[in-house]
Amino acid sequence: MKVSLELTDWFRDSFEPLIADFAARQSLLTDLEELRSPRFIARSILPHVQKLSQLFNRQEGEVDQHYWKQSSNPQNFKLAYFLYFMPCNAFRMASIFGELDRLGYRFPQKSKLKVLEYGAGPASGAAGFLAAQKFLPDPIHPSVWDWALLEQNKSMLELGGEWMSALSTDLYGQSLSARTFHRKWNPEQPLLPTTAPKFDLWLMSYFLNEIQIPPPQMAARLSDAIDKHLEDQGLMVLVEPALKVESRRILELRAELIKIAETKKSFKVLLPCLGHQTCGALAAPQDWCHEEVTWWRPGYIKKIDEMASLDRKTLPFSYLVISKDPRPRAEILPQLGSPSDWESRQRLVSPSHYEGRDQEFFLCGENGKVRARLQMEEKLERGDVLLGVELRGDKNAKRVERISRKL
Repeated sequence: MKVSLELTDWFRDSFEPLIADFAARQSLLTDLEELRSPRFIARSILPHVQKLSQLFNRQEGEVDQHYWKQSSNPQNFKLAYFLYFMPCNAFRMASIFGELDRLGYRFPQKSKLKVLEYGAGPASGAAGFLAAQKFLPDPIHPSVWDWALLEQNKSMLELGGEWMSALSTDLYGQSLSARTFHRKWNPEQPLLPTTAPKFDLWLMSYFLNEIQIPPPQMAARLSDAIDKHLEDQGLMVLVEPALKVESRRILELRAELIKIAETKKSFKVLLPCLGHQTCGALAAPQDWCHEEVTWWRPGYIKKIDEMASLDRKTLPFSYLVISKDPRPRAEILPQLGSPSDWESRQRLVSPSHYEGRDQEFFLCGENGKVRARLQMEEKLERGDVLLGVELRGDKNAKRVERISRKL
């Protein structure tokens, strides 16, 4: 996955003063210098970052949806999440829209495009989308977007609405307001009430990680929501952790969605896989698949990392992009070429390393996941897409004989 230099520079250079000023105006910080104070970070931020990191990085088990109320200092607990985890999640979401743009995706031309962030928290998904749009070659004017945020924690929902307004003012010189909906999650009910409208874009970040519904049931819920609440040519974007358990769960969800899509023909899974092939990672019980992006951390996040012995220089995550679009993939993602050579597309799903003069890596395409080697001067990276690939060899190891183009 390729992330624009402009986006990473903005997070490095402009993000810290923006979020510090916003947090001070929200009375989460008492002054703008606290983010530069090791004493303040050590006493007020670090313990909560460490607690949240342990919670989110669990190997098994559920996340208690009421963890915001478990702290002896909920104000600093919320501040730690907002300052440390929200920017990381926003950058993850931004990178997905950069990838869509790189592959040629364009939103439909409309006077209004309705967006829902479901389980919005402090609007990290919305923040990532707004930041990505700012630095795309052909951005859509912010006045076109009509935003709605839905969240079950009222305090976080209110913070997210205010954050969206401040961020859009900084990025675009125009304050964007969002309609906010405080709604408790009920596993026995549909994701949205039947009276809810349709949306052109539906964002979900780390929602599946918390609700722990089995993939078949969740796929049915999402399919129902796509039918009733996603516009034609609409997108649904899901971001989840890169942990083995959670990553395999979203891969299982993809498999269940494909079963439904092949029958109903009403939607397709666009990314990260480039087709509806069987997932190669699910074939082995100990395997899983995730994306990883590198960014320039804001200075205060780098300081927190150093003090907490954490490392957020790279951000791993799992994701799905689902399209309710009747057009073939070649029209939705035109940079991938014509339908006739679909089987020759391959994506790197691991880092590459050198074995002599060869680069070795795992590829995933229409025929699943394979280990492969290629002699190429340019260093390949996880997420690269190779077009016009010719492979030879057995199922255990293949050599890339030729590629026509790399994305």
